Amino acid sequence: MPRSSPAAAGPPLGRLLDPELLRAFVAVVDCNGHTHAAHHLHRTQAAVSQQVSRLEDAVGTALFAGPKRHIRLTAAGGVLLDYARRLLALNQEALERLRPEPVSGTVRMGATHYYATSVLPGLLAEFSRRHPGIHIEMEVGVADDMQRKLGRAYDLIINAFPGGSGRGVLLRREAVVWAAARDGDAPARDPVPLAVLPPGSLLRKWAEAALTAAGRRWVVVQESLSIEVLKASVRAGAAVGVFQAATVQAAPPLRVLDGADGFPPLPASEMWLDKADRALPKAASCLYDFLREQLPPWQEAEAPSGADDPG
Repeated sequence: MPRSSPAAAGPPLGRLLDPELLRAFVAVVDCNGHTHAAHHLHRTQAAVSQQVSRLEDAVGTALFAGPKRHIRLTAAGGVLLDYARRLLALNQEALERLRPEPVSGTVRMGATHYYATSVLPGLLAEFSRRHPGIHIEMEVGVADDMQRKLGRAYDLIINAFPGGSGRGVLLRREAVVWAAARDGDAPARDPVPLAVLPPGSLLRKWAEAALTAAGRRWVVVQESLSIEVLKASVRAGAAVGVFQAATVQAAPPLRVLDGADGFPPLPASEMWLDKADRALPKAASCLYDFLREQLPPWQEAEAPSGADDPG
């Protein structure tokens, strides 16, 4: 049933607009769609759509006209967009005015390739604007190595874990799949050629163990910390890869392999934000709190948004 027009209904008097709902609304407009907004906000598309629906319920009218794939504001949506930007700016201004004395220092952080190259750069740019005195040393790593170095070499990490075994703040859960070029013969080769992350990678360990248990021989033909390099090798037909499901969905030339192709199922992986088991420097605590605010904990009801999270 369509929502009422602004003339027919309106928001209850005295109701406050939730800044998180406004942030989702502005992101959908600025990113020209729910999918890109979900990626920008590090939420699922379903969660962003739900936030926009809640905002429409709060104001008592539709904000977008037409199908979701074609972003077009209603008259009410255009009015609210201006207010939303101003309210969010005022909210940020108030936080900055009330912020305590500037913090300085160095934070040492490790993260998986996807988070380090796709999710964190924009967030860390905003963090640096808020805390210009804090220097961040960022390294891309693999699961075993980062976990071993947490506390000694890293203050914070964003790392991959098997389902249910992580610690800290759960950011994401997603299926792990085998992938190959659509018309390639790599899956049928013996031994199976693999393009994988370096030793210590969770996905690599799963792949090697699964093939061994299935009685299939394998050989690593390419190893890289770069997911883009691995995808390129798989697309070229040189190897079989092991990726988060969304990586394959976002790369049409790749196809998912299953039991019919001779490839056993793989466990789901989880991405966690974790901190060292010691007193953190104030600079590291500031970054941890900021990431907790900007990377909402995973909600079980959410469906995958299409982000690409290697481990």
